[in-house]
Amino acid sequence: MNNVIIGAGQCGRGYIARLLALSKENFTFIDCDTRIIEQLRIAATYEISFCGSERKPLTIEHYRAYSWEEKESFESLQEADVIFTSVSEQHLPALVQPLRTALQKRRKAHKAIIITAENGTSPKQKLCELADIAELSESVIFCTTLKKDGVLDIMSEDLDHLPYDASCLTSQLPFHGMYAEHSFQDLLERKIYTYNALSACISYLGAYLGYTSYAAAANDADIVRLTDIARRQLDQAVAAAYGIDIERQHAFSHMAVTKFRNRGIPDTIERNARDVVRKLGRKERILAPLLLVSANGEFPESFCIVCAAALWYGSMHGEFAAENDIRNEEIYGLLHTVLTADILEATLVYYQKLMAGITLSTLVHKAFGSLEKEL
Repeated sequence: MNNVIIGAGQCGRGYIARLLALSKENFTFIDCDTRIIEQLRIAATYEISFCGSERKPLTIEHYRAYSWEEKESFESLQEADVIFTSVSEQHLPALVQPLRTALQKRRKAHKAIIITAENGTSPKQKLCELADIAELSESVIFCTTLKKDGVLDIMSEDLDHLPYDASCLTSQLPFHGMYAEHSFQDLLERKIYTYNALSACISYLGAYLGYTSYAAAANDADIVRLTDIARRQLDQAVAAAYGIDIERQHAFSHMAVTKFRNRGIPDTIERNARDVVRKLGRKERILAPLLLVSANGEFPESFCIVCAAALWYGSMHGEFAAENDIRNEEIYGLLHTVLTADILEATLVYYQKLMAGITLSTLVHKAFGSLEKEL
């Protein structure tokens, strides 16, 4: 098959290219950054190493690389069977015209498949104007990839797992590590309720404890304790809400915490904690799973603490309006609207305790000491 990867950044060359190389497939990079294209051509090879893993580094070679200015890029698109985009969601609309120009001159009888490889709310919709000339699908990225300064080489999490929406394709992809998902929207929601929710536990509690390293915070004893309790509640609630086996959901959340606690993956608290107002949204990583746990019949104590820590972060980092007061229309109004009175009260009590400087160890022990004995 002929495959094209639009975007030769860390995900494009460190993840998508890896899965195609392991499938012994031909592929071509297309990128607007002529510097990267030139580097790829001159080097003719680069290496992917795996963070915190004994897996041997993988050499990527036998690829082609073109900039958008070169006619070969459009020729590659015309001949492509599968096109992967890896450019970040906000840049997808800019691909519509060049893709249409190339695919309208396509000589193959079957339509090309376009798979978006950007995590976002609905990246495929950014390319919906191409639905008449291509099969459109999207994937969800679980694997962390990191660039090495000044070189093409990539550091990556040891995870070959790319689920994609198979419901809108006429055939499944035959590539290593790419998994057909027929309930893709459910998977995206489960990711928010699991990966993003547990990440919020780590990032906001880690910020409260003064960590800058994400992995260091993820391995802190008190954060591990609270994250494991939140995970137990989440697994029960998500399995019930989506009608899936509890062991399947447990394996899903285990994959998340294993990733977060991997000290070989360099990441920061600041990157994961910033933009707290958005992350406190009704359908986001804190309130949505909190409400899901509550709907499953459990009091979401762990998420009251996480929500309080997010409020503390917003107050301490100046992300809230009204002189950093959480009791403003934007934040307090939302909490008052979506939370029941008892959950709201618990959240605000925890917030006040955090603002007063209580140790996390004391707070977690008072909240969960007896529960952990039962577990």
